[in-house]
Amino acid sequence: MVQLILVCAPPRLSLCGFSLGAIVALEIIAQAPWRVDRLALIACNPGLLDETARRARAALQQSEFVQPDDAPLVHLMAREATAETYRQQTQMTLDRADSRPRLGRINVPTLVLCGAEDRICPPAMSRAIADAVAMSRLTIVPGAGHYLPIERPELVAEQLAGWLAMPAHTEKEPT
Repeated sequence: MVQLILVCAPPRLSLCGFSLGAIVALEIIAQAPWRVDRLALIACNPGLLDETARRARAALQQSEFVQPDDAPLVHLMAREATAETYRQQTQMTLDRADSRPRLGRINVPTLVLCGAEDRICPPAMSRAIADAVAMSRLTIVPGAGHYLPIERPELVAEQLAGWLAMPAHTEKEPT
Protein backbone atom coordinates (compact mmCIF):
# COMPACT_ATOMS: atom_id res chain seq x y z
CA MET A 1 0.00 0.00 0.00
CA VAL A 2 2.79 2.44 0.88
CA GLN A 3 4.52 1.92 -2.44
CA LEU A 4 1.25 2.47 -4.32
CA ILE A 5 0.65 5.73 -2.43
CA LEU A 6 4.19 6.96 -3.03
CA VAL A 7 3.95 6.22 -6.76
CA CYS A 8 0.58 7.99 -7.12
CA ALA A 9 1.05 10.91 -4.69
CA PRO A 10 2.54 14.31 -5.43
CA PRO A 11 6.22 14.86 -4.59
CA ARG A 12 5.40 16.57 -1.26
CA LEU A 13 2.68 15.44 1.17
CA SER A 14 0.91 16.57 4.28
CA LEU A 15 -0.09 13.21 5.74
CA CYS A 16 -3.06 12.61 8.00
CA GLY A 17 -4.02 9.10 9.03
CA PHE A 18 -6.68 7.65 11.30
CA SER A 19 -6.10 4.23 12.94
CA LEU A 20 -4.89 1.94 10.12
CA GLY A 21 -4.30 5.06 8.02
CA ALA A 22 -2.00 6.38 10.75
CA ILE A 23 -0.02 3.15 10.63
CA VAL A 24 0.33 3.60 6.85
CA ALA A 25 1.37 7.25 7.37
CA LEU A 26 4.11 6.15 9.77
CA GLU A 27 5.41 3.71 7.17
CA ILE A 28 5.35 6.39 4.46
CA ILE A 29 7.41 8.80 6.56
CA ALA A 30 9.80 5.97 7.43
CA GLN A 31 10.34 5.10 3.76
CA ALA A 32 10.32 8.60 2.26
CA PRO A 33 10.72 11.29 4.94
CA TRP A 34 11.81 13.91 2.37
CA ARG A 35 8.32 13.73 0.81
CA VAL A 36 6.45 14.60 4.03
CA ASP A 37 5.86 18.25 5.04
CA ARG A 38 3.81 17.49 8.16
CA LEU A 39 2.14 14.53 9.84
CA ALA A 40 -1.14 14.01 11.75
CA LEU A 41 -1.79 10.75 13.58
CA ILE A 42 -5.29 10.13 14.91
CA ALA A 43 -5.96 7.12 17.17
CA CYS A 44 -2.63 5.52 16.33
CA ASN A 45 -0.92 2.39 17.62
CA PRO A 46 2.69 2.72 16.45
CA GLY A 47 3.69 -0.68 17.82
CA LEU A 48 2.96 -4.29 17.08
CA LEU A 49 -0.13 -6.09 18.29
CA ASP A 50 0.36 -8.32 21.30
CA GLU A 51 -0.22 -12.04 20.82
CA THR A 52 -3.80 -11.94 22.11
CA ALA A 53 -4.73 -9.14 19.70
CA ARG A 54 -2.93 -10.88 16.83
CA ARG A 55 -4.92 -14.09 17.40
CA ALA A 56 -8.19 -12.15 17.61
CA ARG A 57 -7.43 -10.27 14.37
CA ALA A 58 -6.38 -13.45 12.60
CA ALA A 59 -9.63 -15.13 13.66
CA LEU A 60 -11.68 -12.16 12.46
CA GLN A 61 -9.84 -12.28 9.16
CA GLN A 62 -11.24 -15.77 8.59
CA SER A 63 -14.76 -14.66 9.47
CA GLU A 64 -17.31 -13.84 6.79
CA PHE A 65 -18.84 -11.13 8.97
CA VAL A 66 -17.23 -8.00 10.33
CA GLN A 67 -18.20 -7.33 13.95
CA PRO A 68 -17.24 -3.69 14.67
CA ASP A 69 -18.21 -1.91 17.88
CA ASP A 70 -21.53 -0.15 18.43
CA ALA A 71 -20.98 2.99 16.32
CA PRO A 72 -23.70 3.03 13.58
CA LEU A 73 -21.41 4.63 10.99
CA VAL A 74 -18.80 1.96 11.65
CA HIS A 75 -21.43 -0.70 10.91
CA LEU A 76 -22.24 1.08 7.65
CA MET A 77 -18.57 1.27 6.66
CA ALA A 78 -18.11 -2.40 7.49
CA ARG A 79 -21.11 -3.37 5.33
CA GLU A 80 -19.74 -1.31 2.44
CA ALA A 81 -16.31 -3.00 2.50
CA THR A 82 -15.88 -6.27 0.69
CA ALA A 83 -14.69 -9.31 2.59
CA GLU A 84 -11.45 -9.18 0.58
CA THR A 85 -10.86 -5.54 1.53
CA TYR A 86 -11.43 -6.39 5.17
CA ARG A 87 -9.01 -9.32 4.95
CA GLN A 88 -6.36 -7.13 3.29
CA GLN A 89 -6.71 -4.42 5.92
CA THR A 90 -6.52 -6.97 8.71
CA GLN A 91 -3.42 -8.51 7.14
CA MET A 92 -1.78 -5.07 7.06
CA THR A 93 -2.34 -4.72 10.81
CA LEU A 94 -0.75 -8.14 11.35
CA ASP A 95 2.24 -7.59 9.01
CA ARG A 96 3.11 -4.01 9.91
CA ALA A 97 6.48 -2.86 11.15
CA ASP A 98 7.01 -1.63 14.67
CA SER A 99 7.27 2.14 14.22
CA ARG A 100 8.18 2.92 17.84
CA PRO A 101 11.97 2.75 17.28
CA ARG A 102 11.60 5.14 14.30
CA LEU A 103 9.48 7.81 16.00
CA GLY A 104 12.51 9.82 17.13
CA ARG A 105 13.57 10.26 13.49
CA ILE A 106 10.34 12.07 12.57
CA ASN A 107 11.37 15.65 11.96
CA VAL A 108 8.17 17.34 10.76
CA PRO A 109 5.37 19.17 12.58
CA THR A 110 3.25 16.34 13.95
CA LEU A 111 -0.25 16.46 15.39
CA VAL A 112 -1.17 13.54 17.64
CA LEU A 113 -4.90 13.21 18.44
CA CYS A 114 -6.75 10.64 20.48
CA GLY A 115 -9.88 10.16 22.51
CA ALA A 116 -9.43 9.93 26.27
CA GLU A 117 -11.71 6.86 26.28
CA ASP A 118 -10.07 5.08 23.32
CA ARG A 119 -9.74 1.41 24.27
CA ILE A 120 -8.24 0.33 20.93
CA CYS A 121 -5.39 2.87 20.94
CA PRO A 122 -5.32 4.18 24.52
CA PRO A 123 -3.99 7.69 25.27
CA ALA A 124 -0.73 6.21 26.58
CA MET A 125 0.14 5.27 22.98
CA SER A 126 -0.44 8.83 21.81
CA ARG A 127 1.56 10.24 24.73
CA ALA A 128 4.45 7.93 23.79
CA ILE A 129 4.30 9.14 20.17
CA ALA A 130 4.26 12.79 21.24
CA ASP A 131 7.14 12.20 23.68
CA ALA A 132 9.25 10.61 20.95
CA VAL A 133 8.54 13.10 18.13
CA ALA A 134 10.36 16.39 18.75
CA MET A 135 7.98 18.62 16.76
CA SER A 136 4.72 17.15 18.02
CA ARG A 137 1.56 18.55 19.56
CA LEU A 138 -0.68 16.18 21.54
CA THR A 139 -4.42 16.61 22.00
CA ILE A 140 -6.37 14.13 24.10
CA VAL A 141 -10.11 14.68 23.75
CA PRO A 142 -12.17 14.09 26.91
CA GLY A 143 -15.19 11.83 26.54
CA ALA A 144 -14.21 10.56 23.08
CA GLY A 145 -13.26 7.03 22.05
CA HIS A 146 -11.45 5.48 19.11
CA TYR A 147 -13.64 6.92 16.36
CA LEU A 148 -12.67 10.51 17.10
CA PRO A 149 -13.30 11.80 13.54
CA ILE A 150 -16.87 10.49 13.77
CA GLU A 151 -17.46 11.35 17.42
CA ARG A 152 -16.01 14.88 17.37
CA PRO A 153 -15.67 15.98 13.72
CA GLU A 154 -15.70 19.72 14.50
CA LEU A 155 -12.85 19.40 16.97
CA VAL A 156 -10.84 17.21 14.58
CA ALA A 157 -11.40 19.74 11.78
CA GLU A 158 -10.27 22.58 14.05
CA GLN A 159 -7.14 20.67 15.09
CA LEU A 160 -6.32 19.78 11.48
CA ALA A 161 -6.78 23.40 10.35
CA GLY A 162 -4.26 24.49 12.98
CA TRP A 163 -1.92 21.69 11.90
CA LEU A 164 -2.16 22.74 8.24
CA ALA A 165 -1.38 26.34 9.23
CA MET A 166 1.92 25.26 10.81
CA PRO A 167 5.02 25.96 8.72
CA ALA A 168 5.92 22.97 6.59
CA HIS A 169 9.22 21.23 7.12
CA THR A 170 11.32 20.43 4.10
CA GLU A 171 13.93 17.73 3.97
CA LYS A 172 16.11 17.12 0.96
CA GLU A 173 15.85 13.81 -0.84
CA PRO A 174 18.97 11.68 -0.31
CA THR A 175 21.28 11.55 -3.29
